[in-house]
Amino acid sequence: MVPTPEIIPDDAIGIAAITVIFPLGILYMGFSAFIGIGSNALFSIRLGEKRPQEALRVLGNGFILLIIMAGIVTTFSYMFLDPLLRFCGADDAILPYSHLYATWVFPGYFVFAIGAGMNHFIRSSGRPKTAMATQFIGAFVNLIAAPLFIFKLGLGIKGAALATVCGQVISFSWVMYCLTGHRAPYRLMWKNFKLRLQIVLDVMAIGFSQFAFQIASSALNVILNHALLKYGGNLAISAMGVALSINTIIIMPTSGISQGAQPLIGYNYGARKYKTSIQTLKMALRWGMTVTTVGFIILQLFARPIASIFNGQDTALIDLASRVIRLVNILLPIVPLQMMATTFFQAINQPLKAALLSLSRQILLVIPLVLILPLFWGLDGVFLAPVVADGVSTLIAVLLLKHFFDQHDQTVFFKRKK
Repeated sequence: MVPTPEIIPDDAIGIAAITVIFPLGILYMGFSAFIGIGSNALFSIRLGEKRPQEALRVLGNGFILLIIMAGIVTTFSYMFLDPLLRFCGADDAILPYSHLYATWVFPGYFVFAIGAGMNHFIRSSGRPKTAMATQFIGAFVNLIAAPLFIFKLGLGIKGAALATVCGQVISFSWVMYCLTGHRAPYRLMWKNFKLRLQIVLDVMAIGFSQFAFQIASSALNVILNHALLKYGGNLAISAMGVALSINTIIIMPTSGISQGAQPLIGYNYGARKYKTSIQTLKMALRWGMTVTTVGFIILQLFARPIASIFNGQDTALIDLASRVIRLVNILLPIVPLQMMATTFFQAINQPLKAALLSLSRQILLVIPLVLILPLFWGLDGVFLAPVVADGVSTLIAVLLLKHFFDQHDQTVFFKRKK
């Protein structure tokens, strides 16, 4: 039985309690990406092939698959909540708060998984600004609701969860309106909800690389939490939580650029406009690296003021968090290379290469590094593991892209089996 926590925990404890939930949140994102990105890539290819009715079937099948996947994950999470939280790195001090937060936030994760997966179709339908608005709407609602629920209503960590749920529900509602309203160019229709085996298999094959990436990210976060707890305690978990939150904010626009490029690459691939696919990849790389480079400069110059936003009173947390922010983002400018290469191979239906890129960082590199480097450098080794992995995985991405273009005629760029 989990003891009832105080409504408002110590700031560092509260941040640590939410941080250990990250692996479960990433799990939801993984299943959302598995179906959402896989079905969206297939949807774009079918549109490029001038097969709109088949594209609509993919849209309907993707929606049903997302509901099934999100339902399974949510049910499993509630059934085994405390063991999962322990597995994710919660100790006796933060378990009650993690339990409370998770109990209230999982319904939001459920609708988020469906909404985020379906949002890709809005982008592929030629409405990238509308798709982008989905993310901003949810974030804005969360930003406004969080201080109201946490402090004004005195709900503490429960209020943080409810604010997140509000943002996710509103984002989901917006997505469904955009896919069912009279202005939707490609609408969800009942007749397309019947699952077709070939569509399901194709969707899973294409989306597997992103699914593997997210699942590996979840596993990595679990191992990270345990290593941080071992070498630095809950203070280290809190500091890493702050750093990862900031990193996510910087990476989010680049992820959006990557997701925006994917249907364009896939559509032009389906339409055999190969040069346009390559130009889209190059454009996405330029913009993505511009965003991360600007973010890198900001984080290196203003790490301490940024860290103090999360807690202006706890000096120990601010000191460690600002140091971690600078450290884990050293290679931030080159991260888009790995992201865009994965997106490119997904979009042209080469899932094995995309999966290799996804797994190279999270499983083949970071997890072993998290286990090995702390043996030599202690807590610093935990913080450095993702940095070393970023460098190596980016090198692998560059080599795969170079090999790909070297193997294909530069006027055709790549050939596809009929």
